[in-house]
Amino acid sequence: MNNKRLLKNSKTTKALMFLGLLLLPLAMIAQANIVSISGTVTDTNSGTPLAGVTVMVSGTTFGTTTNFDGNYELNVGLDSGSYVLEAAYLGFATSKATIEVGSQSSFTVNFQLTEDLLNLDEIVVTGTAGNVSRRSLGNAVGSIKAAEIANTGSNNPLSAISGKVAGAIVTQNSGDPAGGFSVRLRGISTINGSSEPLYVIDGVIVDNSSQNVINLNADAMGTSFQAGQNRLVDINPNDIESIEVLNGAAAAAIYGSLASNGVVQIITKKGKAGDARVNFSTAGNTSWVRKRLDFNDFPERFGYPGSERLNTTGDRLTTIADLRSADDRAALPGTGPAALAGRPLVEETYAVTRYDYQDLIFRDIAYGTENNFSIAGGSEKSKLYFSTNYNRNQGVIEDTYFQKYGARLTYTQELSSKLSMTAGLTYNNSSSEDKPNGNNFFSPISSLFITDNVWDADERDELGNLLPVEPVRLNPLTIIETYDITQETNRFIGNVTFNYTPIENLNIKYTAGQDSYSLKGNVFQPRVPYSGVSASFFPDGYASVATNNFLSRTSDLVADYKLKLTEDFTLTSTVGGQYLYRRSESTRAEGRDLQGGVQTINGVLNLFNPPSESRSEFALWGGFLQENLNWDNKIYLTLSGRIDGASSFSPDNRNQFYPKASTSIILSDFDFWNKDSFWNTLKLRSSYGEAGNLTAIGPFSRFNFANPVLLGGLGGFVATSSLGDENIRPERMKEFEVGADMSFWNGRLALQGTYYTQNIEDLVLTVGTAPTSGGTSLLTNVGTMKNNGIELQLNVTPIRSDNFIWNSSLAYNTYNNEVNDANTGRLGQAIRGGGGTQSLIDGQPLGVFVGTFFARNEDGSLLLSPDGLPQVERGDDTTGEIQRDANGQPDGTPLRKILGDPNPEYTASFINEFSYKRWNFRMQLDAIGGFDVYNWNSITGNNVGNGQLAEAELRGEVPRGWVAAIGGFIGPRIQEFHVEDGSFVKLRELQVSYDFGQTSFAENLQVSLIGRNLVSFDDYTGFDPETNSAGQSNRVRGDDFGNVPIPATLQLRLSASF
Repeated sequence: MNNKRLLKNSKTTKALMFLGLLLLPLAMIAQANIVSISGTVTDTNSGTPLAGVTVMVSGTTFGTTTNFDGNYELNVGLDSGSYVLEAAYLGFATSKATIEVGSQSSFTVNFQLTEDLLNLDEIVVTGTAGNVSRRSLGNAVGSIKAAEIANTGSNNPLSAISGKVAGAIVTQNSGDPAGGFSVRLRGISTINGSSEPLYVIDGVIVDNSSQNVINLNADAMGTSFQAGQNRLVDINPNDIESIEVLNGAAAAAIYGSLASNGVVQIITKKGKAGDARVNFSTAGNTSWVRKRLDFNDFPERFGYPGSERLNTTGDRLTTIADLRSADDRAALPGTGPAALAGRPLVEETYAVTRYDYQDLIFRDIAYGTENNFSIAGGSEKSKLYFSTNYNRNQGVIEDTYFQKYGARLTYTQELSSKLSMTAGLTYNNSSSEDKPNGNNFFSPISSLFITDNVWDADERDELGNLLPVEPVRLNPLTIIETYDITQETNRFIGNVTFNYTPIENLNIKYTAGQDSYSLKGNVFQPRVPYSGVSASFFPDGYASVATNNFLSRTSDLVADYKLKLTEDFTLTSTVGGQYLYRRSESTRAEGRDLQGGVQTINGVLNLFNPPSESRSEFALWGGFLQENLNWDNKIYLTLSGRIDGASSFSPDNRNQFYPKASTSIILSDFDFWNKDSFWNTLKLRSSYGEAGNLTAIGPFSRFNFANPVLLGGLGGFVATSSLGDENIRPERMKEFEVGADMSFWNGRLALQGTYYTQNIEDLVLTVGTAPTSGGTSLLTNVGTMKNNGIELQLNVTPIRSDNFIWNSSLAYNTYNNEVNDANTGRLGQAIRGGGGTQSLIDGQPLGVFVGTFFARNEDGSLLLSPDGLPQVERGDDTTGEIQRDANGQPDGTPLRKILGDPNPEYTASFINEFSYKRWNFRMQLDAIGGFDVYNWNSITGNNVGNGQLAEAELRGEVPRGWVAAIGGFIGPRIQEFHVEDGSFVKLRELQVSYDFGQTSFAENLQVSLIGRNLVSFDDYTGFDPETNSAGQSNRVRGDDFGNVPIPATLQLRLSASF
């Protein structure tokens, strides 16, 4: 009866039929004539079996990997003839062997691999049809393999880049379970645009932007920069075979107008010929706030007698209403004499109970689960890969979570001996329950710092309603318990690739693909059940809805032909063309004054921002030609050029030319090189390339805009004050790099070094114009930028024996950034909305902190006022000259200067991997140094009285009025005090695993314990210096205001293959 009911369920029947179709190609294995190939792969020097080695039949897609004991077995269908087997393993030179298939159908082929950490013969994806070996490249390319990606303990694939790719700065902007990452390859390359690299999955350009669909109300408070999700979080890391990173224009010039920031290429897993292989993993996650802050715990507070009346609801409400009176303002630590009109500061105190709101806002432990299933296999002609996943992780903030599930199907078919096809389709659904994040006063983290901790935030009235706390502010539990903020994404990524070899040495590759998603955000804030809350916090209720629908289509055709000119010279010609179309449509509506318990926009009486809709369309087309000349596999010369056209520009500026040239010389392959020396390999390389950046220019930026208006009962349009520039051009990067790749000690030690310099021209900025021009501002090309730095990568295997292996790597990168020709003046142009602390200044790095600073004596000590308080330095703000009055006190206008730089001077990573028999241990330390953070949280916390400096003032350790003198409510605030060194060394990843090998029920079984962000060594007084409340913004970096701290994470994972 149950079976009949099951078959009557149409959805179940269709699902079973669909699964059957998916598994059908796997059945083709049984129809082939089977040739059995088996053997063992060992290390040449030690004889140690090597696990995870890929053994392939060259020229086919038949392949497998070795087990823990180094053994492999292939059962494949092969016609009679000669075949080459290849054994490839990261850190070892590829080994080959030949078999003759005829009457013999069983072969034993053993391989001995020699260490080669440089691995110049590895094939990498660069965007050409046939791909190329590392030895021919004139630029550095970073690679990350599947095992490194899946074992990071993070559900975002971008986390795998951190510390593993030279020149990459990877910052997690927020500690939300789907918190966005910022990736900068060789630093910042634009001001108004994006410095994020181009992301390509299996040849399809995909979107990784961050769209704000839930923090609309923050815009009303003037805080438009938000740290939201970016869309690569949708991708399942377990579906990724490898990630290859092309740093900068010199490496990525063939991508033209999109590639000045570099390219991150993601290659997903495919089916392999052979028996069906099933992989399953399940993991349990725990996360917690790694560092909790010390708040004021002194049991007294400044105030007049009677201020302690906090016991009854009535008294409490009255007290809150009175706390903004002139008398009680004098009791707040952040209120200085300038605000008191001659009133003295309150010296009296009264007893209070202080609370730690962190106990109410943060979970003690956040739990999560991650589950992945995949099946792969097929015949020589047909191969299939299918995977599915489900992840759900709680956030460290109460009542937050992130969930995603999805599936991927990849099918490869050999249509003929010359034509093959690979098609893939990915579906992902991501959803989350959020709370307001950084850079706005709604954030629960902001509540920790804008509310004095003398109020019991969990106190309730007889109806269970929360009571108010700090005057005009929201109770932080009101945000946690009553705000309903959700966002959901449905995403499809599809691709089809045809590889055609009509004649020998000619390879044609065509890829078509689409990336599309729909993102929706809803916010519901009910009416606040207590009075005294500022209108800017919407105490009468608030609702919003926003959507973003994105579509990107890629069409890419590339052909390369290899021509042997002489015995030693080979010329490879590559020609390609690309078409990219993007469309984005967004809607938003928000309002206040909710009625009748309605939780949607339909229940508001006041649509203070009328419903709006925006549309954006953009097309880019281009073609390139590349010639690569190879002399005896020792010297390579590559020349290429690309011409791009884009719909964003006028016909006169539409077509742009981007050249590239590179050389590679393998000196160690020449006859004069001593093959028996300690120094085994030396490759010299250099490259020059130009590429564009279109992200600072909208599809319609060259046009003037107008807004509709009603005049005299007639409709019309009025021009806006922002003018367009018909002659606007894309920003252009010109990059030169030179480097060397070396190996020593029989390939067990590899060193790679690169020096690069970048010149970015035609920066797109908004400049002021004379009113006679018809507007007040113009978006145009003005200014330049320079970047330079070095990249060093050291890999070594100090020990390799029968039972013990130690691999180690060290990366070190430096960065220098400078903006020029922007005509900004001495202290530049403020580029941070709402704060004005970050500036654009000629001759300085982008976004340096500019602000007031301490007045000091000649010996560097603080120049105190007659009251014994610190003072802001004063003088002539035009020239920056310091001035003193007759008493030696600061005189004139408060002065400003450069206080710090949010851009790092260097990054470093130190990775150690140890293997003892079946045990594996891995540790990764990441360091970012020489950058500063502006700690907005400390300003607000001390001003309201819950900070450590406010406690010191209560205890009499500093004079009364010290807090107000440094960072008070009414200036001049001494901003120097709030700029802190953000340098840190972080235990990024820690992994211990045990490999059971083959068991009675599984081909391989492994248990892993993975820790992430467990320890941070830093001097920062906030939660974590690795943060940015402005998300992916270039203009605002190192900004800490209300951001969720990055949690420590521990994951227990079970992985099995069958």
